[in-house]
Amino acid sequence: MLLVDDHAEVRTSVADFLEQLGHTVLHAADGAKALAACARERPDLILSDLRMPGMSGLDLLQALEQFDPPPPFALMTAFGDTQTAIEAMRLGAIDYLRKPIDVKDLHALVERIAAQVLHEHPAPAAPARKEADGLVVIGEPMRRLVELADRLHASDLPCLIEGETGSGKELFARRVHHGGDAAAGAGPFVAVNCAAIVAGLFESELFGYAPGAFTGAAAGGSGGKLSAAAGGTLFLDEIGDLPLDQQAKLLRLLEERLWYPVGSQKAVKLQARLVFATNAGLLERVRGGRFREDLYYRLKVGHLRLAPLRERREAIVPMALVFLERIRARHGRGFQKLSTAAAEMLTAYGWPGNVRQLLHLLEQASVAYDGAVLDVTHLRELQPDIAAATTQARGDAPMLDPTVAGLPKDGFDLDAWQRAVVAAALELNDGSPVRTADYLRISRKVLYTLRKRYGLHRPGSADQR
Repeated sequence: MLLVDDHAEVRTSVADFLEQLGHTVLHAADGAKALAACARERPDLILSDLRMPGMSGLDLLQALEQFDPPPPFALMTAFGDTQTAIEAMRLGAIDYLRKPIDVKDLHALVERIAAQVLHEHPAPAAPARKEADGLVVIGEPMRRLVELADRLHASDLPCLIEGETGSGKELFARRVHHGGDAAAGAGPFVAVNCAAIVAGLFESELFGYAPGAFTGAAAGGSGGKLSAAAGGTLFLDEIGDLPLDQQAKLLRLLEERLWYPVGSQKAVKLQARLVFATNAGLLERVRGGRFREDLYYRLKVGHLRLAPLRERREAIVPMALVFLERIRARHGRGFQKLSTAAAEMLTAYGWPGNVRQLLHLLEQASVAYDGAVLDVTHLRELQPDIAAATTQARGDAPMLDPTVAGLPKDGFDLDAWQRAVVAAALELNDGSPVRTADYLRISRKVLYTLRKRYGLHRPGSADQR
């Protein structure tokens, strides 16, 4: 990160926070020094003040276009400069932060940039690592998630696992439970689906109840799920569906590490690790008043976010090969490898059901067909919509049909057509490179190269001077 501000105390305080997150931070007191630092270091993010002597933040933003591509740029601005900040975003800034800086907003910004850097410069491919708990570990982001799960196993902190349906939340919950040694005896693992329990019965299911606590109660009472999980892990899936009144009781459990069975005045000490999961955006539920904000941040002390399969396409083929190997070992039959076309089709598909859907499709194919090589004909018959993925390079992104485009028989000037498309996209998005790149579904680096090739830079930008 490169911090640009003429006030040293601002640079120091922001840098301290960023360095605690593990980032390397460079300092520049003005725009000229920032340009010199960019020429030497090429930072992954520039965070600049707006009002500075000599060269303003907007001047610096335009001067950065001399680099190929310009580094991502975000603005720090006082409340009264909001309109200027919006203009900066039109000119290519990726975001702006109001002063005084809210560390949560800053954290979200740098995490987004870090994820983008990892996506554009991924670590060298490594072979899939198969774990005893069923996880298939491919790539550095997945390895880091497994390492974090193992650290959480060694603590008594609550853990929140967020991910779409089928992304492997329960597998990671079990990893937190046993810490990578499934044979070590980590105590019971008790799973509860919050969405499947009638709201009025949740408290008695979780905390148990004393004899005679309510009409219909068992004569001897019930220990509840917390008692059943003592010495192990209680996994509460779909926590976002928990009613608000029960959320308050769960928060009290987390804070006091005690609970009371329904109808009892005797406190019971918490002796289980608590792991929570959700496939819904809890933060959106917080904003909508459907989930307690204090509980959300209490759950998120230990946090694992599982990316959907479409965001880690490089893992699809290695994962499929591991699944085929497991299927052969379990059933004594099945495919040994994928054809090149099948591998491309699997990689291009959007996988709304994520890892679970991939595994089920391969199991279906192994039962329905014989042979050593899984091919596209097998995939098309079992999953008809997967064929469309070969013409959709980005999941849901529609492609132009050349049969409808009216291609002339005597030849077509693709270069001129591409220039016209880029120019039209820039005009449609008011010249904003950020929005234009997103609209065209290309990176800013590719857009910069195309603009340079076709002379489509903004009038007066630094690379035209």
